[in-house]
Amino acid sequence: MELPLYANLDEVRQAALGCRACGRAETRRQVVFGAGNPDAALMLVGEAPSSTDDTTGFPYAGPAGDLLDELLIGAGTSRDEVWITNLLRCFEGRRRDGRIENQPARTSEIRACSRWLNLEIQYVKPRVIVAMGAPAARALISPEFKLTEQRGTLQARPDGIQVIATTQPAYVMRLVNLVDQKTADLERDRLVADLRLAVDVAAGEG
Repeated sequence: MELPLYANLDEVRQAALGCRACGRAETRRQVVFGAGNPDAALMLVGEAPSSTDDTTGFPYAGPAGDLLDELLIGAGTSRDEVWITNLLRCFEGRRRDGRIENQPARTSEIRACSRWLNLEIQYVKPRVIVAMGAPAARALISPEFKLTEQRGTLQARPDGIQVIATTQPAYVMRLVNLVDQKTADLERDRLVADLRLAVDVAAGEG
C-alpha cells in the first residue's frame, strides 16, 4: 500500500481525529490515537479504547494500563520505548451491573478503522507487533488464529513484521475475581514471558 500524502505520523493523527467511518463516532468523546515512541521497534495493539482512554485521549490510560506498565518493566522495556495503539480508536460502552464496560469490537468497525492502524504500522515501522487479545490476533495474523493454542509464537506477516499474540492485561485482572490470585499470577507470568520474547526479537536478540 502506498502512503497517502501525510508528512509524518502527527499528520495521520490529525486526520484520524475527524474520522466518522463507523458508528463509534457517535459514542466517543474523542479519537484515541496511538502513543509512545514513533520510532519504536515494538508495537502493541489492543482491541479498543476504554472509558478512561476516551477521557484522557491516550491508550491504556486506566487500571489495565497501570498493569501494562508493570508488565512492560518486567519484560525489560517501558511505555516510552514502545508504540501502543488499538484496532479501534473510539470508545463505545454499555452499562452492566451498574458500571460501564467496553463494547466488543465489531468486524465492520475493525474494517473501517484498519486504515489508521495500517498507517500507524507503516509510519512507525516496528520489527515486532504484540497482538493483545484474540480480536487483535485474528485481525493481525489470521481470522482462524486460536489464542489458546498459538499464543507466544512468532508469526511472520507478508510485510516481514513478526507478530506475537498474547492476552490482554485486563484478562489478568479479571482472573483475580473470576478464579483466584494464584491463577491470575500464573497468567501474569505468561504475559510477561510473551512480552519479553517480543522485546528480545525487536532488539534483534531473538
